[in-house]
Amino acid sequence: MILSRSGAIVPGLHVVGPAEVPVFLLDGDRPALVDAGFACLADTYVNDIQKILNGRQPAYSLITHSHFDHLGAVSWLKKAFPQMALCGSPGIDRVMARSGAVDVMRMLSDAARQTIAAEGVDMDHAPVFEPFALDRPLAGGDRLSLSDGMDVVVYETPGHTRDCLSYYIPATRTLLASEAAGIPDATGYVFIDFLVDYDIYMDSLKKLSRLDVDVLCFGHGYVYTGDDAAAYFPNAMACAEAFYDRTKQCLAEEAGNIESVKQRLKAFEYDGKPEPKQPEPAYLLNLEARILAVQRREAALEEGGKS
Repeated sequence: MILSRSGAIVPGLHVVGPAEVPVFLLDGDRPALVDAGFACLADTYVNDIQKILNGRQPAYSLITHSHFDHLGAVSWLKKAFPQMALCGSPGIDRVMARSGAVDVMRMLSDAARQTIAAEGVDMDHAPVFEPFALDRPLAGGDRLSLSDGMDVVVYETPGHTRDCLSYYIPATRTLLASEAAGIPDATGYVFIDFLVDYDIYMDSLKKLSRLDVDVLCFGHGYVYTGDDAAAYFPNAMACAEAFYDRTKQCLAEEAGNIESVKQRLKAFEYDGKPEPKQPEPAYLLNLEARILAVQRREAALEEGGKS
């Protein structure tokens, strides 16, 4: 089944806030939140979480990676739930220490706020992005207990970012992979955002594909269950390879002109595609990073062939 909605998904799993920029709530004796969406939607997330937990506090905030649309509301969630431990890769603290990175997150967060406001939602007093510090750095193989017999296992899945983590619950065969597994759209096309390195990303994708998954949660838009979850990874890997080949061809035909390649790829995979989709400023930043990753890899292969 392919689900794109907020609310209860399967027992113990809720999508909080809009499905396009969700916070996932894993309920248990020690509930966990996974990711934190947009800063400007912090009040929505907090209100929805409070309704579900009915006075209980989340034990953990599990962050997948250091992008504005996945940790935007972390500071506000921490204020609402002060007993909650902020958990993620140590790389997140390094990003938070860079003023330039924080400035970019604020810029993109403001663009997201303006996009939502343009849809008629009152954003005049919406929360803004604030940096934060982790309470508990995580590494691959770490386990966090939601209840007796129900642990979250941490997997390091870099490639989208260097600090990307995925979270797997063996007891329910639930995988919260964010963009380490790509992001499918309404047509079945999968956006594979290998912003750091193509080969590293594909290694992470293959690692996740070996897990026994019955519920697959993406960073935006969808939750796949059952047969759809099982069939997802082969399609994602095929989409990754096809995008790489298309980018390689565009780079050759445009003599390495990045702006020309961006426009051609944007016309193919973004323009005219159905909503919901990534805000254009963030999409273009990520698209350029993917193009440069392909260009670097091709240059390295060519150099290796000469030696």
